Amino acid sequence: MSTDAPTPPPRFRSLTELRAKLGAALRDGGHLTEATLRDLQQRAAWEHEALDHLLLRDGILSEKTLQQQLSTLSGIPLLREYRLAIDDQIIQLVPPRAVTRYRIVPLALEDRRLILATDHLREPQEEEQLQVVLGRPVGWALCTRRELDDLVTHFYGVGIDIFLDLDNGGGTPAGTGHRDIPAFVDAILRDAIQSQATDIHFEPGEDVFRVRYRIDGVLYAARLPRGVEQHQRAILSSLKVMAQLDIAERRLPQDGRLEKSLDDQSFDIRVSVLPTRYGESIELRILNRSATFLRMDELGLPAPQRRTLEEILRQPHGLLLFTGPTGSGKTTSLYAALAEMNDNARKIITIEDPVEYQIRGITQLQVHHAIGFTFASGLRSILRHDPDLILVGEIRDDATADIAVSAALTGHLVLSTLHTNDSASAPMRLIDMGIEPYLVASSLQGIVAQRLVRRLCPDCREPAPLDDSYQAELRQWLPESQPVPAQVWRGRGCPHCRFTGYQGRRALYEILEVDDQLRSLIVERATSSVLLQHAAARGLIPLRQAGWALVLRGETSLEDLLRVTSHRRPTA
Repeated sequence: MSTDAPTPPPRFRSLTELRAKLGAALRDGGHLTEATLRDLQQRAAWEHEALDHLLLRDGILSEKTLQQQLSTLSGIPLLREYRLAIDDQIIQLVPPRAVTRYRIVPLALEDRRLILATDHLREPQEEEQLQVVLGRPVGWALCTRRELDDLVTHFYGVGIDIFLDLDNGGGTPAGTGHRDIPAFVDAILRDAIQSQATDIHFEPGEDVFRVRYRIDGVLYAARLPRGVEQHQRAILSSLKVMAQLDIAERRLPQDGRLEKSLDDQSFDIRVSVLPTRYGESIELRILNRSATFLRMDELGLPAPQRRTLEEILRQPHGLLLFTGPTGSGKTTSLYAALAEMNDNARKIITIEDPVEYQIRGITQLQVHHAIGFTFASGLRSILRHDPDLILVGEIRDDATADIAVSAALTGHLVLSTLHTNDSASAPMRLIDMGIEPYLVASSLQGIVAQRLVRRLCPDCREPAPLDDSYQAELRQWLPESQPVPAQVWRGRGCPHCRFTGYQGRRALYEILEVDDQLRSLIVERATSSVLLQHAAARGLIPLRQAGWALVLRGETSLEDLLRVTSHRRPTA
């Protein structure tokens, strides 16, 4: 839905006049000095380049600030004044070739005028040409280049400009391939990386071809150009060629890898191929080789929880576990804790699968199952190298659990990860793996359970009513003196967040410090509910409660909290 008022007519007769007003407005607003403006105007004349283009090229103004200035001077509204839930009927008014040729996206119909998003002001001649092409009057909404690119991708499909250049307008017979198919595949890879996706799924079906990205732990379907299913075999073959796989083999699974560079960053992409009924399904895991691990002060730990974790790390020996499902950020927290302990006074050795970050001053080992170098066998060898701190990437089996506990009991601080739903379930998981309860109780120093919730996009965050049933739950976590709010927040979706409503993630933590009474309960094989009740009485903040605090601050949505946590309140 667009603004009710029609787009006002421009308050300038030519772009030359508008650019002259732009320079004066920037000077009067303190963005430029008189001397800088004079220099820019002279350079613009010498180089035959528009002032606004020069401002962006030299980095004097951000594109967003420039568009705001141009909007004020011209009377042309900004993109944010329009809702972007655009009907398909509106999108179909502008064919894809016109979108890519003129760099426009339709937003709304106001009377007979078609409002178009644009990243630059148009000369009158171009506007007249567009009106002839589209068969109706046009109006404008200003946006940044990145916003326009995201609008084109969202409504017309990723790589639409390349796809339209395929032979016969995209009518090449399925599976024949084409020189532009690799370029189209590359456009998908670039789009996924720019979306900060961790995985890409290429999924052929009986009469459809689907590509999905996993962003912040959630799968989203990528918008593909119409007719792309005709090229699915060529696309999948192109991926296999990139990964140096056998394109003739379509009956057996295959694994490969490829490398990709984008914006001065290097990415290692692991490729897995599975034969399915309707063709080969290909999954790509994207690993950023340029990424750096977080430090302890970057984890977002509340002060009380950080003090508890630091107290556990100061112990001379024992076992510290990070628990949670796959993709909950355990490894990130593990490396942050490791970096906190890394100094010349400690010998630190890790065994990992794979080694995700290189840390100077630490001996890091890579598991190789094919030759029998496992977590368990590697851990046995590590103990002969006089370590002070040992990191085990994951406790996966009974043998690894047994050696890790033994190391923790013989003067080593051992850090590792374990798959459990909460902190209180970890002791019973170790017992189920064959470790005697008294050994679990003696070795455990602390357990950190965690989840990742998505951050709401600050550009499209909006209030949302809080359902009565969740108001009742929230009442359990709030002090009696604090009223229960009637609303929370949600993300509407916009170009800045790729229409997901979210940008980035942050962690929720539940930190259980093992004391003497808790050790006694573990020896007695107490249930996780009993352990949780005891820990809560000593100040443990459950994951759900930590998440509600973020919901109330508008950092995440209630829907995302419900996605990653369960309601399990400790009871007396």
